[in-house]
Amino acid sequence: MNALRVWSKADEVRMWLLCLPPGGGDARLYKEWAGRLPESIGVAALELPGRGGRKGEPWATSSEAVVDEYADAVTPLLERPVMLYGHSMGAVLALDLAHALRARHGAEPLALVAAAGEPPERRAVEITSDATDDELVRWLRALGGTHEELLGCPEYLAELLPVLRADLGLLEHRPRRAMPPLGCPVHVYLGARDPMVDGPGAQRGWAAHTTREQPPRTFPGGHFFVSESTEQVLAALAEDADAAVGGRLLRPR
Repeated sequence: MNALRVWSKADEVRMWLLCLPPGGGDARLYKEWAGRLPESIGVAALELPGRGGRKGEPWATSSEAVVDEYADAVTPLLERPVMLYGHSMGAVLALDLAHALRARHGAEPLALVAAAGEPPERRAVEITSDATDDELVRWLRALGGTHEELLGCPEYLAELLPVLRADLGLLEHRPRRAMPPLGCPVHVYLGARDPMVDGPGAQRGWAAHTTREQPPRTFPGGHFFVSESTEQVLAALAEDADAAVGGRLLRPR
């Protein structure tokens, strides 16, 4: 099944914001953004197997295969400028996708937003795919963003924990290789109370992946600050998208 989910009508779109969810998440996390960003910014998202609209498909076991699939899936969007947004695990996959687009299509995205994520070489192994259910629940509780009632619901955990394990395994087996820095800007979005990301260290780490480092943006909230500061995040995304196309995106036609 196709990994791409397009949440905006293409008629008014002048630039695509292509979103990659965090571990355990699915493409529906970004559906409402289509109605909250300017119409000129189209919202699309990529979905891993085993969740959302791809529920029932086998889990992905190779990040390289995932990125190859993503690079094929997004081809229809590349007629217009594209900005990538990746949250947590999604930031690492967004970086890999940017390199894949450069290799396959000779064109990078116009910008990449790495939100709530350490760059791949800095990612601390706080939890692994072979953690027990109780360890995973404690980790999720420490991250915040999941209601306590859900963490106590066996039916919900039976759905979530296998997805989370699959995503942790995907990162654990991701090959590490040196790649030349991207020529597009990399914007680092941080949560002020994120227990998982060291802000200054993350900024320095992401700076090594671009020739066009940008000042970081810090938002109220923790690891899932987007749900706590949605309006501020969407305003920042619109501003950074507009800058990526030379300040034309938000002006009336």
